[in-house]
Amino acid sequence: MAKIFESLKMIFFGAVFRGFVSTYLFATLITAALLKLPFSIQPGEELSWIDAIFVSASAISTTGLSPIIIKDVLTVPGQMILLFLIQFGGIGLMMGLAIIWLLIGSNISFAQRNLLMVDQNQSSRAGIVRFIKKAIIIIFSIEAVGIIVFSGLIYSGGYFSFGESLYQGFFTVISLFTNAGFDIAPGADSFYMYRESYAILTVAMSLMFLGAVGWWPLIDLYDFCRYKLRKNKEDIEKFRFRVFTKWFVFLHLGFWIGSFIVFSLIEINGFLASPEGPTTVIGGIYDLLFMSLTTRNAGFSTVPVTSFSNAGQVLMMFLMFVGASPNSAGGGIRTVTIMLVFLSVIAYARGRNTVSFKRRAVSVKNEDIHKAFYVLFLAGTLVFIMIFFMSIVEPFSLQQIAFEVASAFGTTGLSTGITADLSEISKVLLIITMFLGRIGLLALIFLFKPKTNKHSGITYPEVDVIVG
Repeated sequence: MAKIFESLKMIFFGAVFRGFVSTYLFATLITAALLKLPFSIQPGEELSWIDAIFVSASAISTTGLSPIIIKDVLTVPGQMILLFLIQFGGIGLMMGLAIIWLLIGSNISFAQRNLLMVDQNQSSRAGIVRFIKKAIIIIFSIEAVGIIVFSGLIYSGGYFSFGESLYQGFFTVISLFTNAGFDIAPGADSFYMYRESYAILTVAMSLMFLGAVGWWPLIDLYDFCRYKLRKNKEDIEKFRFRVFTKWFVFLHLGFWIGSFIVFSLIEINGFLASPEGPTTVIGGIYDLLFMSLTTRNAGFSTVPVTSFSNAGQVLMMFLMFVGASPNSAGGGIRTVTIMLVFLSVIAYARGRNTVSFKRRAVSVKNEDIHKAFYVLFLAGTLVFIMIFFMSIVEPFSLQQIAFEVASAFGTTGLSTGITADLSEISKVLLIITMFLGRIGLLALIFLFKPKTNKHSGITYPEVDVIVG
């Protein structure tokens, strides 16, 4: 029995990346089992195993796609189990475990530091514990302030009673900050009821932005504020924001503003002029700002996705595919990946042998350029395969299926409304897509990579290949 246990341990946890993937897999299955228990399901409601696993995978990947209406099917204990998974899925399951290790005073081992490094998309384990401690303080501080403000706004707006406002605020703020997209609004109407409450929408967009911009920018801002509070001019002058912090913020903000402008041009004779469109100019600005940001991973919406034109929905698919910043609660191929691919193409076209951005050359040592192309290729292949197989078994249009797959891969959660009507085969395909979108495609590659590179000692004659 001991030998069997050791063999299973080696299979699932014998290497860093296998341990990382296995942790997410087992957390998904365990949570699905908890959601199936009687105390998690409302009287008279049913939850199949495939739907339980689907919701669990959607929560841990902070996607938000769901074949059920959460408030109608799950009890309060069931919703809390779901929220617990959303929280730890959003900040990273390993970071969640690190909180427990730190609280009980346990030393974080070398193997655990390796898992944290992979989970948080870091290139080095140096300073990883200090990084985790700062990130935890910032994350829970933002969420605490968000809960107070959001709950106060929806209560003062007369949407819910005081107790329900606190509960709605607690659940929704965590879902917003982790970019999960789950809501417990009546009828699963997301933010439809808050569409003209611009203060609520402003708070919501702020939380979505902070959750998707990356933990490093938040940590840098936290350190900057600490320096400022010291009121020591020398300390303030010594402080410098990290280069990649500037990149993260620049790209995240740039994609948001850029997509808002494109949305405005596309929908000027579409959504903006339709009966479902806004009644005021400020309303139109908020609708498009919200939808431009939420497609980058949050999954909440102020209007149905089907209210937008075909071109608008295609733009949403692209934004979901790109996703948020690295090392954040969001998913997708990430903004830096698409930036590196774009800059590489530009550099090649100009005959340059280095890729640079803002007077900084991208590291060749860490193979960052190659990784960006690997991720883009694998992501495109995965999305294509899932769309292909789902189009075989589903009666829905190709655009509806493509939207669903892009939403699952980008861990966004927006839908044209077909999730509940999908076949079990398609649900399994989307579960795989959400799972891979959460753990990252590089982690999947490293599952099969040997610990050391193999050199056979054999060289072959080179041949010129015709490309393009």
